[in-house]
Amino acid sequence: MKKHILSVAVLALVVTLTTFTSCRKPKAEDNTPAKEGLYLGIVGFNSELYTMPLGLLNQDTKHNFENFVDGLSMQNGTILYHAVNTGLNSLAAAKIPENLINVSVVTFTDGLDQGSYVLSESYNSGSEYLAAVNSRINNELIGGSNISAYSIGVRGSDVSDIEGFRNSLNKLSSDPIHNVFEVSNMNEASDKFAQIAQQLYNQSTFYNVTLKLPAQEPNTRIRFTFDNVSDVSESQCYIEGTYIRNGNRGQLTDIQYVGLDCMSGVAVTASTEGIFDLFLFQNLTDLNGTQISTDYVKQWNWLESTSQWQYNSEFTPSGNTQTVNEYKSAMIMLVLDCSSSLGSDFVNMKTAANGFIETLSGNYNGR
Repeated sequence: MKKHILSVAVLALVVTLTTFTSCRKPKAEDNTPAKEGLYLGIVGFNSELYTMPLGLLNQDTKHNFENFVDGLSMQNGTILYHAVNTGLNSLAAAKIPENLINVSVVTFTDGLDQGSYVLSESYNSGSEYLAAVNSRINNELIGGSNISAYSIGVRGSDVSDIEGFRNSLNKLSSDPIHNVFEVSNMNEASDKFAQIAQQLYNQSTFYNVTLKLPAQEPNTRIRFTFDNVSDVSESQCYIEGTYIRNGNRGQLTDIQYVGLDCMSGVAVTASTEGIFDLFLFQNLTDLNGTQISTDYVKQWNWLESTSQWQYNSEFTPSGNTQTVNEYKSAMIMLVLDCSSSLGSDFVNMKTAANGFIETLSGNYNGR
């Protein structure tokens, strides 16, 4: 009888454990990519952190970010390194859009770090914490992308360690030569916020230009000029290549880009519309990364018999060109100093930060 009772008890225990284990079964990991678009997160800092998680930024959502900035308040303390590290943690933990092309951190400060290392058990000094953050910026990949880090500094009147201030700005950037901006006042800082915002937009936007022309004789040398010249030899902005047939499609090979940058490389294969070839040049910009205009584009053929370029009068900007902006996804973390040393400049900092948000949200309108 006891043996029977024991057996029943053991069976009941097994059933109970099995049921409990099945209830605790972990959910399958969600590996679906994030929605495409521009993602912005904000970290404000003094002796505390004020965080707004990464979220889509566009004209419909910009007020959420601007309201967050408007709600920031000053108090003593400057946990600068801890704030940047927290921003990096947020980027590293985020779901990644499939077409992510840009990951950036933009940091503004007016002073030196105070006490960040106390908030971590991993570091024994501020210099150790800064070195670790610098290593993350230079070596960590987010969704396969390198981190572009920018720093803007308005040195406060209470900062006597000028070398230390500049060292922090350099170490919190990914490129101390081009991505560090030490300025003398908030008006200049505001200009740098706007400049960086536009630069980030340019990095995340592809200006795709399609040029359409009838199928050419194989081995014809072709040039497209973009700078409204009447003499092809005067052009400082053009695409030149040799036309061949590759199967049933036209192709430009041995392409040279003069005064232009393009991601399409030295060979472009056309799509077709009847007798017409459509050549797509991906992210065609000037050397400053600005969208190239097709208002004055002209097409020329090299004539071997005369050793001259022949202008094609039937190629027109309105009928033979098309420009389409292709937006790539970006993830940007904005890190803002909210220490009391800013004084009256705190309001100006908020205005500059909201201008940064406005620039990005306007460029990504409706996305």
